[in-house]
Amino acid sequence: MARTPLYKTAEAEMIRRIRQGDWAVGLRLPNEFVLAEEFGVSQGTMRRALMTLETMGLLNRKPGRGTLVAKPEAAATPATEPGGFGGLIDDRGAPLLFEVYRARSASRDATREEATLFGSVRLATLERTLRRSGSRTALDQIAVPQTLLPALDEDAAPDLAELLADAGLTPAAIEDHLTAAVTSMSDSVALSCDRHTALIVLTRVARDAEGTLLARQTLRLIADGVGYETR
Repeated sequence: MARTPLYKTAEAEMIRRIRQGDWAVGLRLPNEFVLAEEFGVSQGTMRRALMTLETMGLLNRKPGRGTLVAKPEAAATPATEPGGFGGLIDDRGAPLLFEVYRARSASRDATREEATLFGSVRLATLERTLRRSGSRTALDQIAVPQTLLPALDEDAAPDLAELLADAGLTPAAIEDHLTAAVTSMSDSVALSCDRHTALIVLTRVARDAEGTLLARQTLRLIADGVGYETR
């Protein structure tokens, strides 16, 4: 098995410290030289890892203020353009476009939390692996009350807004919530990547004009070379 790049190892450890509260919100981190020495990597490697976490919204880097652990914030966007995922962009600033690599449609009982959110005890679900530029880059999960859609089409558009529109459901608003994670063993196998690869987790909820939840989507996306632009 290929050796995990040093910058990914540093990313995974920093994400762990932030998620578990070892690095509290507002904490000012040491400079790149000190961090590089602590993590046993070069300054260039540490700089790349810090840039990735800044893109993920976990760090706030300001001239004269240093690098601070950021307060998690929810970003909201209107309905997206067909074929893309809201404010997700590549390192050139272009919207990310996905294609479906593998999909599985099913139905199941809602969890207690889902039943409260959706007001429904049965959900139509869709689990997909998505590709970008020919490589598997994201794991996608969508849930919709069966009272609205009896089943989700495995060939549905990758974009949630387009998927709902094709099914005759037009959301009044789509809200995005961003967090960070690292791949589990099963994630790594599905995405054909190293264990503990940094992920951007985009949770998207679509609501109608009355605020009722129409659908929820969770996209677990390899973070390397990916950013998010609030629109």
